[in-house]
Amino acid sequence: MRKRKTKATTTTQSENDAINPQKHRFSIMSSFLAFSGKFASSSYLKWTLIILLPVLILLIYPVDRLDYDLWWQMTLGKYYLTHHTLTINHSIFSWTPADPTWVYNTCLGSIIIYLAYSFMGGFGLWTFQWLIFLGVFFSFYIFLRLIRRQLDVTSITIIAAIGIACSLSCSYYKPELFSVLFFCWMIFIFFYVKVTHRTFLFYLYPLMFALWANLHGGFILGFGLFACFFTGELLNRIYPSEESFSVKDLVNLGAASALSVTATLLNPYGINYLLSICNAIISDTYDITSKFIQAYVSLWPYLKEMNISFFKLGQTAWIMTIMMFVIGCLFLYELIKKRTCDFTLLITNIVLYWASMRATRASYLFPFGFFFSFFYLIHRWKLKNITDRATIISLFLFIFFFINISYFTFRYNTDNKWFGAGLNSFVPAEEVSFLKKYRLDGPIFNDYVIGGYLLWDLYPAYKVFIDPRMVPYSKQIAPDYWAFTGTPITGETLQRFNKKYPFKIAIIHYRELPLIFDFLGSDEWRLLYFEQNAAILIHKSMIPTIPPEISLIDLGPLRFQNVKNPEVLLNVFTLYVNLDPDAGRVVYDIYKNNISDYYKLKTEHLQTMEDDIRQKEYELQFMANGYKLPPSR
Repeated sequence: MRKRKTKATTTTQSENDAINPQKHRFSIMSSFLAFSGKFASSSYLKWTLIILLPVLILLIYPVDRLDYDLWWQMTLGKYYLTHHTLTINHSIFSWTPADPTWVYNTCLGSIIIYLAYSFMGGFGLWTFQWLIFLGVFFSFYIFLRLIRRQLDVTSITIIAAIGIACSLSCSYYKPELFSVLFFCWMIFIFFYVKVTHRTFLFYLYPLMFALWANLHGGFILGFGLFACFFTGELLNRIYPSEESFSVKDLVNLGAASALSVTATLLNPYGINYLLSICNAIISDTYDITSKFIQAYVSLWPYLKEMNISFFKLGQTAWIMTIMMFVIGCLFLYELIKKRTCDFTLLITNIVLYWASMRATRASYLFPFGFFFSFFYLIHRWKLKNITDRATIISLFLFIFFFINISYFTFRYNTDNKWFGAGLNSFVPAEEVSFLKKYRLDGPIFNDYVIGGYLLWDLYPAYKVFIDPRMVPYSKQIAPDYWAFTGTPITGETLQRFNKKYPFKIAIIHYRELPLIFDFLGSDEWRLLYFEQNAAILIHKSMIPTIPPEISLIDLGPLRFQNVKNPEVLLNVFTLYVNLDPDAGRVVYDIYKNNISDYYKLKTEHLQTMEDDIRQKEYELQFMANGYKLPPSR
């Protein structure tokens, strides 16, 4: 006779059915973590990633073609050496009003990059950049060894993520890279002391700051870091944590901080240098700069952007945000499980994250703080298994980084160069040679960015209108310049501006193509010469003074037949098509033949060029029939 199922039996089976899937999922997770832990011991995997890491970093850091600060920094270095001085009057480079009292000191930093370029060219600058990278990596490696860890898949992936995040601010060859190195080592020394309690190492800080103050002005960031360290450790004493400093340790930290601030006075300008930096920070200069210059763009909006900007700006913003989330989870674990909180790490990471997200130029600050904070907390709580169990996830992340960076590098940047090669192809070297050869009467007008290169290659034959040093021009020239270029220019606007600043020649980079056409749209300016990076315009009153041989210079489109940079070809096409659609068609064919089909934007660019040619041909036909085109604005 069959037994009837009781209600209790049915309930028990239901509970077992509910529990079994949970046990199954737990079993899968346990197996995954166990496998990941075993996977972490693979030396082949570790060494493969160690080999691929510098390759990944190399891909992220091609020769930068956008920032012209390098050139005016080298101009300063050359000036210091040739004039046997460590001070300079910054108004001597411009014919427009500039502040002669501005104090800026990168004497050692500018001399170093000038010598690197003088002896080894672009390769010397690349070597300088990678020595900085090695210095940062060396601090990471020493700290891992200090806490008895080795380079494993997780730590290598974190270093790769840091390399990507820092690419916004470390791609350039300029003295600012010294601030990257010194800021990293400043954090490293602090955490070294937290682990070892060897507080005498704090007294390395004054030596660092004495040198740092003569390499780059970023030493001012170190003052903020001292404030975070001291405030955090003071709170750790008030609300005791497991690893709070003793009173003696705090005294040593405070004394080393005070000595470091004092050490920055050991520069050619003394206290005036610090006052100059403070004045620049609290003045309107920063607001003007952050509004118009890419280096000061905030990263917050790019957490929502999923277009081409994601590959650079968005990716960096998300890497840092995920890092902050991980740090937040660790602090929450510490608060709940350990009933304690390290205020120094909390304050430092929040401040550095905010600063890095506020401006792309500061994108290296938080990643360094994250690295040392993360591994310090893992060491303090003896949670080594966490990174071992994260091996597979870390491996997938590394693969994602490698594929993503490779895709963006080769699909969107077909003319990238590495090892410092091709620096002169990204600057208006030919255009400047033209000006120096024919010595037309000045003064000249130039756009903001190109001014950095003109200081290097055109001074003293011509002085500049403005350049990326910015601060000397902040009282008059910079506000006038941004107001002039910030809106579409009419003939009347240009005439008023030219009356206030009586220039007769203009050299304008293609990044300001609308400005070039605004000049040409007036009745008073003519296109005289152009090459791959910039156009030279001349006032009509200067036409009688032009040497006859200039008319023999070939300005035809076939001179660009060997160019393989899509941006250059697109820019010169825009110039040609507005002057002569047939010449535009020639550049169109050059672009079609020279640019690889693998270039992601090729089809889009060709379609745009074709539309522009048709539009211009239609306009010319319209005018040939006796009609008048309506004004464009």
